[in-house]
Amino acid sequence: MVNGPEIEALQMNELSVVCVDEHAFAKKATDHTISGRNSVTSGLLRSGTQSFISPLSLRYSLQDRYTIRTERGHYSVTPTTFVVLNEGQRGQIVVEPNLAPRAVSIVFEQKYISDIAHSFSGPLVSSFDMDSTGLIVRFPECIQHDTAFEIGPKLRALSTGCMRGDSIESIADKFRAVTECVVLVYSAASRQIESIDSVRPGTRAELYRRIQRAFVYIQDAYNEDLCLEKIARVACMSPHHFHRVFSQVYGITPLRALADRRMQMAHTLLETTDTPVSAICRAVGYHSAPTFSNLFRAKFGVPPSLLQQRSRRVRMQ
Repeated sequence: MVNGPEIEALQMNELSVVCVDEHAFAKKATDHTISGRNSVTSGLLRSGTQSFISPLSLRYSLQDRYTIRTERGHYSVTPTTFVVLNEGQRGQIVVEPNLAPRAVSIVFEQKYISDIAHSFSGPLVSSFDMDSTGLIVRFPECIQHDTAFEIGPKLRALSTGCMRGDSIESIADKFRAVTECVVLVYSAASRQIESIDSVRPGTRAELYRRIQRAFVYIQDAYNEDLCLEKIARVACMSPHHFHRVFSQVYGITPLRALADRRMQMAHTLLETTDTPVSAICRAVGYHSAPTFSNLFRAKFGVPPSLLQQRSRRVRMQ
């Protein structure tokens, strides 16, 4: 990402980061392997299928979408989703015609990310699969939404900082912030997987991957006309089974998660825009303004119109 195809090594104590803008990233027909040290690699992907062998890395997109296929599942990577792939994972990147995703791969040195994990509390660290030396062996492989632990803004800040050539210290801080979020996201995922009522670990992991697909769908399609049956189909599960497992993982029902997402988005719009309340009601997926107002007041303790008035006065000041 620094000065076209040039590579700039950034040294900051124990951290070494390489930022690369690799436009030829997807042109290779053979297996594509990225070196195992800390790096941030960006590249425009061409349509078609490309095989890879992954280091320990986080994959996301700055524009458009692409699919990552592994033996464990298929993951739709978009500007609002990401997935962490474990070292040695084989798979394929699939890009549909007429799309030009700018893929970003953040590669973590095994010791660096393990040291970050050990900087947190004991219970958080114990949720990971670690070897006798304390290195994390494997992260749960599943799609994640960029609202998880507010990692989205940090991912974009790191990418932007690399592209404009920020200082060594700034890049190091941004890289560490992303790494800390990754540790928190996947520690939570490990605990959520264990919360699923199933004897076989492989079954729990597969159910969690399905639940995560549905959770991401709720986060991105909150303004659509959704129901339990439609969301369950995304997870390829029966509505009853999906409802039960989702509630085990998140502690709330799928429809409650949908309502929470709609309220969060409505709150943001009311605080930051002068869009009429009736329009915001429709924008977040509600058809009845009175129903929307009642739900909003029950959650936040204030009518939406009053919150907007207060926010407008603050913005004007």
